[in-house]
Amino acid sequence: MKTPLKLAAKEFKSLSVLKQMFPEKSVVHSFLMYDGGIEIPLAMSGRYVFSHTNKYSIYEFWTCLSMNSEQVQKVATHFDNIEDPGIFYYLQETLPDYGDPFLRAGIFFLLNKYSKGGYVSRGEFTPESYNPLAMANLRRVSFDNLMVMYNKAENFVDSMASIEGRCDYIFVPVGDFTLNYLKNVESDINSLTYDEAFVDTHGLKKFMEESERKVALLYHHSRSVVKYFKDQKLYFVDQRGRPTDDETRAKEVIVANF
Repeated sequence: MKTPLKLAAKEFKSLSVLKQMFPEKSVVHSFLMYDGGIEIPLAMSGRYVFSHTNKYSIYEFWTCLSMNSEQVQKVATHFDNIEDPGIFYYLQETLPDYGDPFLRAGIFFLLNKYSKGGYVSRGEFTPESYNPLAMANLRRVSFDNLMVMYNKAENFVDSMASIEGRCDYIFVPVGDFTLNYLKNVESDINSLTYDEAFVDTHGLKKFMEESERKVALLYHHSRSVVKYFKDQKLYFVDQRGRPTDDETRAKEVIVANF
């Protein structure tokens, strides 16, 4: 089942490899939830997935969808066919100011579909990127094994350290590798928009090294990732989603401590 959202920065092919790492009936706590492109199929395949986000707009969209997908679809249908770029950019800027959560959720969906890269708060207006089939997918998401959770901590690594209850695996689909400077952390966090999460690469590495939890991070392949996490187990995945030992064929890399 396809997610109703898109996010170019989080397009992955590693699902089959992740299923081998996370057995059926295991409890997976994932972080950086946005489009659900990995989390939804994991949950649909017999894993229990708790998807965490520290961005309220993302949490609100998924919560509204789980409560009343028909209402979200009605709002999206009502405001569909955005043709004026000015209206699109105005909605991007003012989305958090609207009073009704289902109104915000419906517009969140539309902004995601019309945005070139998928980010709701930013991104170029690209009407040709809109896929009408996505509207139908709003009604098809199953939340039987999926729960989206909101964490207030600005640095999601802090929330990873405070998981309560059963947790067999921690999973973070990061995407592109960036190495932020420690002195710029506060300014980096303050510069983020309402649907952008700060990724503390140093904190992730430290947590993985010190935690007794089983942790897996998913990146788009780069030599920087391989060098930075050289002391962890690295699983390379090719462009078709198959595991490979040949790094030159790798499109993605899973960094794990197990």
